[in-house]
Amino acid sequence: MRAFHLALTLFCLLAACQVMSAERSFTILHTNDWQSRLLGFGPNNEYSPATLNDDDTVGGVARLATLLQARRAAAGEQPVLLLDGGDFSMGTLFHTVTREIGGELRLLSELGYDAATLGNHEFDFRPAGLAAMISAAHRAKGDALLPLLSSNLRFDPAHQADDSLQAHADAGRILPYKVIDKGGIRFGLFGLLGNNAVAVSPMIKPLTFADPVATAQAMVKTLREVEKVDVVILLSHMGVVQQEDGSWRGEEVELVEQVPGIDIVVGGHSHTALPQPVLVNGRTPVMQAGSEIQYLGELRMRLDADSRPQLLDYHLHPLNDQTLGDTAITAQVEDFKRVVSERMLAPKGYQFDQPLAKVNKTLTREFDDPVLANLVTDALRHATGSDLSFTGNGTIRDNLMRGRHGVQNVSDLFRIAPLGIGEFDQAPGYPLIKVYVTGQELKNILEVLLLAYQLRESRSYYPRVSGLRFSYNPYRVPFDRISRIEIGDAQRGYQALDLQDPRLYSIGATSYVGSFTWLIADLSKGLLSVQPKDAQGRPLAEIKAAIIDTDPQQPGVQEYKEWQGLLDHIGSLPDTDADGLADIPTDGAAAEQRMLREPSLHPGDLYRYAGPLQWGVSLVLLAGLLLIAWLLRRAARQWAQRRSTQ
Repeated sequence: MRAFHLALTLFCLLAACQVMSAERSFTILHTNDWQSRLLGFGPNNEYSPATLNDDDTVGGVARLATLLQARRAAAGEQPVLLLDGGDFSMGTLFHTVTREIGGELRLLSELGYDAATLGNHEFDFRPAGLAAMISAAHRAKGDALLPLLSSNLRFDPAHQADDSLQAHADAGRILPYKVIDKGGIRFGLFGLLGNNAVAVSPMIKPLTFADPVATAQAMVKTLREVEKVDVVILLSHMGVVQQEDGSWRGEEVELVEQVPGIDIVVGGHSHTALPQPVLVNGRTPVMQAGSEIQYLGELRMRLDADSRPQLLDYHLHPLNDQTLGDTAITAQVEDFKRVVSERMLAPKGYQFDQPLAKVNKTLTREFDDPVLANLVTDALRHATGSDLSFTGNGTIRDNLMRGRHGVQNVSDLFRIAPLGIGEFDQAPGYPLIKVYVTGQELKNILEVLLLAYQLRESRSYYPRVSGLRFSYNPYRVPFDRISRIEIGDAQRGYQALDLQDPRLYSIGATSYVGSFTWLIADLSKGLLSVQPKDAQGRPLAEIKAAIIDTDPQQPGVQEYKEWQGLLDHIGSLPDTDADGLADIPTDGAAAEQRMLREPSLHPGDLYRYAGPLQWGVSLVLLAGLLLIAWLLRRAARQWAQRRSTQ
């Protein structure tokens, strides 16, 4: 009898252990691509985190803090991890002082993030800039600073430009992986920057990034076999892309397919708001929560009896005016605003919350909505005093949202052109340049811009121009598709460009976009060429020689930034209703399309402005047609001769 009771007790204990094992559940809360969007997605003057149901603004870090408290409370006793998929910085005025105060990293730490990975925009101020950001945040948070995970980051021992960042890695603030024990579950986390993200990071040198797949294989092996973790989580800044059939591909999906052993992917980079995770191989959830703190993702999973993670449910929580903002976080953000005004804006005559203009409708970056692009390129042309200006759609970083009242603060307008760093002064913002080219070289530039957009099939490369309008014929050969170029504007009128005219045309652009002018020969495989020149026609060897100096009497180069040129231009627009604010025009000339697609087989359209490529291909086709006609005629004669002899 005693043996029976002992066996029964052992059986119950084993059953209880199995139930406990089967019920080991956990929650992952996640965000990605904050991009310094601390005040929400809308006009900043309408954001009201202290009250409910009185604004249309989406997001806001103060609201995120409140939602996080609620979701942690809802999780009860089960372990909760809070993770971020990178690009937490760069995109608003807050990032302009991130090297001095480390604001985004401080907020991530204060909100209790367990880890974040590094996105491509973390390197926009070069490796030394990221190092300064981490240093500032560490001074404020000490050991409470969240760990940054970057498994494929590689430092260059031959260069000193990344030494300050390597010092943070040596100190354990940047890690290849991290193990976290919570609620009896051992989590292994690692982070990767994807190939596409590296490719769009011009300031990342001398850092390099190892192959993500090989790195992931090594990380999984270490976490599984050495660290003996229960759950492997990848923090990935790579991206997912939806296909025409509705399926999902992209680097994050493809990596999981190639690397067994990854249980969860917290993704970023593509700004995708996935309402449900993409299940790769039927078991591994790949998640993204949109961008700019518009959503909080919540994944609930459990470990089954064999300690395999199983998906329970998922929610993508929107952040809006139905959530009150945390007062302490709001106060922190207000302090950051003060620092921005004092250090960044006041020397240029602006303030963070200063109303500058009004707009009567939302302006977007869509192809059929040219108003915002025209506004930006007109600002570039006027700021540089050039005949022409151009940029790419991807450098216009935000829509101009009307909101309820249409009033746009300095902080709202800055978001349109927030990127870059100086070539001479290290200050935020791309410096403006001015170069001179011939009419033929102008056509060559437009040909490369056009083909880059068509080949990449990316909105980022869509050409935006001012001071000219042009047409292209898709029936012509690549690098020779421009069929019409007219110089001027809607106010003064347009005149057809004479390619034979020896005069030089000045082009205004940012240092980032303008740098491609020196690469035309490489980008066209030697088929086209451009030699940027100064006003006297002398060749300019490098981009630094073209940067505009606003005060040549001062030592060094006083750079004129894109963001300031935009603010200055908008502030100079007419105040049509006499309310003290400039009025941004949205119709008429402001809405003209400056790049036109004009497919045509008419000889005038096929050969207007045609160069050697179009003529050469045409001659080859003509020769081919003549050869075919001759062969057909010869065959007909031979057939006729055979018939006559029969």
